Amino acid sequence: MSSDEKRAEDLLDKLILDIKATTLLLGSEDELKRTLDSRLTGSHDESLQKFVRVLQVREGGRTGRLVAIALGELMLASILVAAGAVVLVPNIAGIDTFSGLLGYLAGRASGTLAGSPLSPYLSFMEFAIGFVLLLSAFYSLREAASNLKGAGFSAEPT
Repeated sequence: MSSDEKRAEDLLDKLILDIKATTLLLGSEDELKRTLDSRLTGSHDESLQKFVRVLQVREGGRTGRLVAIALGELMLASILVAAGAVVLVPNIAGIDTFSGLLGYLAGRASGTLAGSPLSPYLSFMEFAIGFVLLLSAFYSLREAASNLKGAGFSAEPT
């Protein structure tokens, strides 16, 4: 190994140690991001800008795909919220009483579950299905927010 290669290797090792020390000193990711943003990307030094460009990951066309996925997840979440709300709060569907909802769902499910050992647990299963639908909707919203953040759409807290 030549002396230039050895010197470059030593500089890279020192840089890695400095990165580790900076990460430990700054603590939180938000503080580290703000500090790096202001110091590196805000710098007019050409060599620092070149270094930042080397570290950046480029994935072409990813933004449009993430936005499309997020929009699909938002639509799925709205469908899941509506379905879960109808099961948990039957007044939304025009059924005034819980017994009316049970009668409606029991009438629909009685053909399949009439002789089944699950028939006494039908009301619990309906509640569980409604709960799972709403939980799935919230998870879908979380994924949509993550995809939008990955596409560059995010709101910073003040």
